[in-house]
Amino acid sequence: MDRMWDVVVIGAGVAGLTAARSVAAAALSVACIDRMGPGGVLMNVTEIHDFPAAQGASMGADLVAHLLDGAMAAGVEMMIGEVTALVQGEPWRLWVDNAELGAKAIVIATGLGHGRLGIAGEAAYEGRGLSHCASCDGPLYAGERVVVVGDDKWALQEAIDLARMTDHVSLVASHPIGEAAGRLRAAGVTLVPGHVVGLSGEDGVTGVLVDGPDGRHHLEVLGVFAYSDRRPGLDFADGLLTVESSGRIRVDADMATGLPLLFAAGDVRAASTESVGEAIRDGERAGSCLARLLQRS
Repeated sequence: MDRMWDVVVIGAGVAGLTAARSVAAAALSVACIDRMGPGGVLMNVTEIHDFPAAQGASMGADLVAHLLDGAMAAGVEMMIGEVTALVQGEPWRLWVDNAELGAKAIVIATGLGHGRLGIAGEAAYEGRGLSHCASCDGPLYAGERVVVVGDDKWALQEAIDLARMTDHVSLVASHPIGEAAGRLRAAGVTLVPGHVVGLSGEDGVTGVLVDGPDGRHHLEVLGVFAYSDRRPGLDFADGLLTVESSGRIRVDADMATGLPLLFAAGDVRAASTESVGEAIRDGERAGSCLARLLQRS
């Protein structure tokens, strides 16, 4: 085994950084590992809508910087790497790239992956009109027609954000969105009930095929922003965890998974509302509970 810590946190988003800081503040050794670096999807969020002025920061990157500074000041060791396997034991063992690491306890805070349309040939359009980030790619479509696919609060917010960048935004939603429809109308977003069943275009997206309550029809667009069917990436723990049909990890009120000293926090856990405030609370709870358990042992 190459390295050993009291706790390893997998994922350096809001929940992961908060959990790591909470553990380190109890004078325990902590490593926080992420394959992309600190921040996760929050690095691309231009404005935090669900938790205004969170921790004194209104922009995603500002909040990440605040949380990262706090974690490192507490003594958290940050690592960039891909966790490829997690094996239960005393200690827990995990493989990051080619290194075998160990920890008395683990926190999984890997969040959710990109949205998926679930249609044939989808992967071929990645980066060629199919996107997952309004603030990243929205400016590329100024004045063009785009469509957002999804019906949760994040899809709605991304559609509204995109409407500030271009005048031609549609939201394809497979379920009723209730009173949120008024917010879309006010922002100039067109609501299209139904499912996306196909993409068209030779060198990139030029249209989407929508199966709706009134039949199948084609929308001419140059950009598609997919937020439907976002699921956790937990291949490194395949068969180890109890998950719901959404792929999210079941936990108790303390964020414990039921396996010894294995916790999960943030969007990766079942029943998460995918809010910044909740991710912070999850991280604090997981970290403080783990610290108490380890200090007693």
